[in-house]
Amino acid sequence: MLLFGAVSAQKTVNDFQVDGSYNHAYKGNYSSLYLNANQDSGITVYKEFGDDDNDAYDDLIHDEGKDYLTPDDDFKIDKNSDNTVNFTDYDHAQHGVAEVIDCDGENFIVVFWAKDTSNVSNSDLVSQLNDFNKDNNVNAIAF
Repeated sequence: MLLFGAVSAQKTVNDFQVDGSYNHAYKGNYSSLYLNANQDSGITVYKEFGDDDNDAYDDLIHDEGKDYLTPDDDFKIDKNSDNTVNFTDYDHAQHGVAEVIDCDGENFIVVFWAKDTSNVSNSDLVSQLNDFNKDNNVNAIAF
């Protein structure tokens, strides 16, 4: 296990425990890890916040976690009974699972994604998400 960040009274995206074998890339209000050396799948954790300016994240495919929770013509989501969603991003040829969690009174959006060209299935990503939730003692909440 890898624990990101320092101890503080307020939880940040870097405070979550994630498998130490993941490759780390971090920026401000989100933390992203690749699940393999091919960098064709990964986990991203976003701190949920209002409609603040997110220009610092313009290099990301989705620069806000809520982008993974909002369907449009090129982005399909299917809500699951356990408060998670499966998504298909036709525009960027990706698929995955996402959830909103409450941790210490703050909401975070957790996304496990994979490129469609990868060998990573949604069932693999659900397993990773379940491990993340267990390791951090969190559960998906309704949104």
